[in-house]
Amino acid sequence: MTPQGLGNDIIEIERVRQGFEAHQQAFLDRLFTKKEQEYCQTHKDPFPRYAGRFAAKEAIVKALGCGFGSEAAWHDIEILASPKGKPEVHLSDELKKRFNNPTVLISISHCKAYASAVAISY
Repeated sequence: MTPQGLGNDIIEIERVRQGFEAHQQAFLDRLFTKKEQEYCQTHKDPFPRYAGRFAAKEAIVKALGCGFGSEAAWHDIEILASPKGKPEVHLSDELKKRFNNPTVLISISHCKAYASAVAISY
């Protein structure tokens, strides 16, 4: 497999928390699937997980060579945890078709203030 693209992103966790405080559930529904929300809400503080998924989605569109808008939507990308906790990328059928069924690997990290992600597409 030859890598096709690499992307990374970093975001302040507080920015995601403030987005939620300003727009409540509509903010979460616009950016995250129900399964992503269910996973994040299992944690005492869900916002580092939300921020990690936000950064991951941004890194993925960079790795694919596009952005959010006409080529990709927030719900076209879903980041779920494997049984061992590894983040796994699930792309919509539309996105798979548009980008020739890519395999995307993701790594997510967060600390007290920031969440970051790196994605590589094959």
